[in-house]
Amino acid sequence: MKETYRIAAERARISWSGRRYDRQNPNAADRPNQALNHAASAVEGAAAIAVAATATIPQLGFVHEDSGQSFVLDVADLVRDTVTIPCAFKAAAIAERRPAEPVERVTRRLTGERLRRDGVIPLLIERIKTILSAATSEEVAAPALRKRKEELDSHGADRTD
Repeated sequence: MKETYRIAAERARISWSGRRYDRQNPNAADRPNQALNHAASAVEGAAAIAVAATATIPQLGFVHEDSGQSFVLDVADLVRDTVTIPCAFKAAAIAERRPAEPVERVTRRLTGERLRRDGVIPLLIERIKTILSAATSEEVAAPALRKRKEELDSHGADRTD
C-alpha cells in the first residue's frame, strides 16, 4: 500500500510524507491524509450498501476483526487502490489549488461521482457474491486432480519401458 500511496501522490503532483491519522484529532492531519479519511468514509458507505444488499453480516470480516463493521471495511478495501486512493489524492490536489474550498467537500464530491460513474456499488455486490459463493464441483475436484496427475507423472518418470 505504501507504494500505491506514493505513486498516487506523484500522479497528483502533491507532497506525501506517509499515512498519518489521529483518531482524537483527524483535522490535524495534512490535506492528503484528511482527503484519504473522507474518501474512505464515502467508500465505506458504498460498501455498507453492498453488504446490506447481499444480506451479509457486517460484523463478520475476514481481514478486519475489531469492528462492528468488519466485513464492510473488508469490502471497502477491495477498491482502495482503484477508488479511494486516487479520489483522495486528486481531491487533495484540487483543494491545494483552491484553499477556500474545504478538502472534505471536494473529496466527497469526487468520490461520490466516481462511485456513481463507475457503478462501484453493483461491482462490490458482485464481488461479495463471488467471494462468498460455494465452490463448484470442478473447483473442489481441481486440487485432487492436480495431485493425481503429479503422482502419475512422477511414476511415469521412474519407468524404464
